Amino acid sequence: MSEIRIYGIRHHGPGSARSLLRALDDFAPDAILIEGPADADAMVSHVAGLKPPVALLAWVIGEPSRAAFWPFATFSPEWQALDWATRNSRPASFIDLPSSLGLARSREERTVESDPLGLLAGAAGYDDPERWWEDLVEQRDENVFDVIAEAMAAVRENGGDDEETLLREAHMRKALRTAKRAHEKIAVVCGAYHVPALTAKVKVADDNALLKQLPKVKTQLTWVPWSHGRLAASSGYGAGVRSPGWYHHLFAAPDRPVERWLTHVGAVLREHDLPTSSAHVIEGIRLADALAVLRGRPMPGLSEVQEATLAVLCEGSDLALDLVTREAIVGELLGEVPDDVPRTPFDADLTATARRLRLKQEAAEKELDLDLRKESGLARSCFLRRLRILGIDWGTPAGSSGTGTFKETWRLLWEPELSIAVVDASRWGNTVEAAAAARLLDDVGDLAGGTRG
Repeated sequence: MSEIRIYGIRHHGPGSARSLLRALDDFAPDAILIEGPADADAMVSHVAGLKPPVALLAWVIGEPSRAAFWPFATFSPEWQALDWATRNSRPASFIDLPSSLGLARSREERTVESDPLGLLAGAAGYDDPERWWEDLVEQRDENVFDVIAEAMAAVRENGGDDEETLLREAHMRKALRTAKRAHEKIAVVCGAYHVPALTAKVKVADDNALLKQLPKVKTQLTWVPWSHGRLAASSGYGAGVRSPGWYHHLFAAPDRPVERWLTHVGAVLREHDLPTSSAHVIEGIRLADALAVLRGRPMPGLSEVQEATLAVLCEGSDLALDLVTREAIVGELLGEVPDDVPRTPFDADLTATARRLRLKQEAAEKELDLDLRKESGLARSCFLRRLRILGIDWGTPAGSSGTGTFKETWRLLWEPELSIAVVDASRWGNTVEAAAAARLLDDVGDLAGGTRG
């Protein structure tokens, strides 16, 4: 009989990720099942070459606008589970609804699940679920998975879950049953809310009947770069967190996270010519520690660190704090995907051409001045204009940088969502040049047809 351990985690939670890694080392499972699209298993083999943040991208073949992303950061427990499996040569697979089923449903049908952590935080007297979770999990080095499972069971006692949640959990149970026939020790990594559903006794026939009704479409999947900015809740991402840069730091810092963080903040401010001394950092640390003691917290959290940053390092300047929020708390890190990850010929040509022209995909806006008299400047301009013809607005013209007509200024910013535009552009040709030409010819044909009509 298989031994199964279900680890309920918070998506993109560094404390959950650390606790999960310890649990996996102790349990040493034969296989790991992870919340994610079940038809993405072929993508697991590329994990070793990826540099997060990255995302799984799935789209309906022939309709790239019908697409979905599944983002992962270094501090995401799901990513750490994938990495653990890769490092320990254990099979890992995804168990959520496959994209072929999920994308067959309309956006209205694919509802967003409620926030159970918000309910628990409110019951504990917190007005901020992130702060509650930070106190309970992110800052405690102990196994809290059993406590989380009990709490989620209490939240779900009255039922009332939406159809999307029930469908997803039926598929997770189905995948778990399949894994039990092949493995003796199984670890399941899923959102904490789903733990009670995966331990519940549900008839196989009931799950099959629920899933049988779903329509299906043909989809394709790949890995794409993602960014901390797009992991932030402010970007509109449903499972986003308020402070990806802070969470990345909490996971990566081996010790003294507050001291290391405020030192980093000081460096950010100095890069923008804002005077910040070591004395500022030391006093900021003391204030953050004092605030944590007054509030009965185990250690300073983001709220205390932000208040200390504003009062001491930023000397009360909201503009300076906005700078810290943008560059440190949220962050502008963009992940990397190697060339061996499956991609369309068009995408491969775009990547190769950008590399040849020394144009790097970056999450921070960058200004680029081009001299069109030079071969390199002209080639870059043509490349960026061809991309714009195809709806890939990596670069935006910002006028001329001088009085002559041979100069151009571009603003470059790579948004992760441009990956969908890249897929869409693939239908016009296998290279950027050929696709842009085909798109222009098609537009000219439409205009000519309209004129004749």
